[in-house]
Amino acid sequence: MRVMLGKRLLLVAGVLAALLSPTGSARGFFGGGPPSVYSVGAAVRDITPDGPINVGGNGLGDGSSPVPGLDEAHVRSPGAERIAVRALVVDTAVIADIETQGMFAAYKNAVGNYGLSDIAAAVSARRPELQPASMIIASDHSHSGPDTIGAWGFVPESYMQKVFNAAVDAIVAAYDARVDAHLGVGESLANDLVYNQNCLEALNQSPEPVYTGPEFCNVPDQSSKDAKVRVVQARAVDGGSVVATLVSYNAHATLGGADGVHGDWPQFLSDRLTAVYGGVGIAMQGSVGRVQPCRPQCSFTNASQFGSAEGRKDKYVTALMGHVAKALAAPGAVRGPVLGRQTIIREPITSPTVLALFAGGQHVGAELRRADTAPWLVGNVIGTPVSSLAIGNLFVSGYPGEAYPNIALGVQEAMKPAPANPPVRSDRFFLPLGLANDQIGYLIAPAEAYPMVAAEVGVNDNSIFNVSPTVGDHVMCAAIAHADALYGGVTVPPRCAAYGASDTVIAPRLP
Repeated sequence: MRVMLGKRLLLVAGVLAALLSPTGSARGFFGGGPPSVYSVGAAVRDITPDGPINVGGNGLGDGSSPVPGLDEAHVRSPGAERIAVRALVVDTAVIADIETQGMFAAYKNAVGNYGLSDIAAAVSARRPELQPASMIIASDHSHSGPDTIGAWGFVPESYMQKVFNAAVDAIVAAYDARVDAHLGVGESLANDLVYNQNCLEALNQSPEPVYTGPEFCNVPDQSSKDAKVRVVQARAVDGGSVVATLVSYNAHATLGGADGVHGDWPQFLSDRLTAVYGGVGIAMQGSVGRVQPCRPQCSFTNASQFGSAEGRKDKYVTALMGHVAKALAAPGAVRGPVLGRQTIIREPITSPTVLALFAGGQHVGAELRRADTAPWLVGNVIGTPVSSLAIGNLFVSGYPGEAYPNIALGVQEAMKPAPANPPVRSDRFFLPLGLANDQIGYLIAPAEAYPMVAAEVGVNDNSIFNVSPTVGDHVMCAAIAHADALYGGVTVPPRCAAYGASDTVIAPRLP
């Protein structure tokens, strides 16, 4: 008992030292040496609906509109699949995923308060050590999951309350189940399992190429897809059993391949991670803007990675599991204190579609239920959270929508060590998480790419469901500011000078 208490006092002392430093940073904790010991817990709570429910992701509206294109109902019944809330707690940091189409920070005209910010507040009320500024609670954006946005008819208030209760319970249960654990991080590149929706490779979504002409792409570099399978695994210090395996991957949850209501590939992969490694598997969306999964095979996909798996679902999950195994073959060590930061950014809505849905979506069965009061909406200015966690040398970025990979790549570029001779070795890892703490649509970046994205409106809806051409850069710059506050030594791009004047930065209070 004395040993455990001593270890906890050392951990608290380290956190206090970091928080009380001039920049409140986690610098100085990296380099060689053993991994840190973290207090890690994970839990799962079922949110499968009891009967037919509106699901979201395809088309628009609940089928009640006489307008062509808005007259398709989106109702499904639950089948064999089970959707859930999956939660991970590392010391006082929270990462959770809700397997629905999307979740808002807060809702309007609600019988109860069941937004993501309300979930965070309820968790903090039950466990004060867990502060909202250190929580990233996301949805998995399944296009076969319950419509918890309103664009496809919404779901009953009773179901929203069920999701709220399950999310709070899962996070609290994860906190209460914590054990001493080490964290390992790895990644594996899976370029051939996704395609860039804004590039002509999107025309080759079948085993046989249908387009062999010249490539034309606003972001032609293959790395711009950011197709890394990023994996964090927690193993108990005592015995080495797996507490949790967390995966972030940049692919829209549009795989399909299962009947009824389901959480798409994040749910399928979460279940497989749990079965193979034990503990709790949690697969989450990364920077999914303009990135779609091959279903399951594009013309450039290596089919051998499917092995003997049959069916779209099993093939894709089998391929992803192969990359998970590669990522965990020689994981890097996570070390250093746990800190959090959140910023409420404010961005004027310029999209006529988004403004119209907020103002009159109920007339076409597509009422966006997002709160229309401060700080979430003031006039035509939207407020939304950008969230970051420094789990030692693992930087976790939470983006409040379908972020373009350019955002996370821009944050990583800003965090590169300054050039040195000899070169400085970096032991820093990155974990982008999309639809985090809010869902305000596509976060297009950089802003100068917007005209080309808008020109493709005939084949993708990215520019339609986009708050403004600059919101993606705004989100990126807020995350870069977090990285500078948490770690220091960040190179802030000139474009970031235009943002931040009206934003509100939130940091967790000391326990």
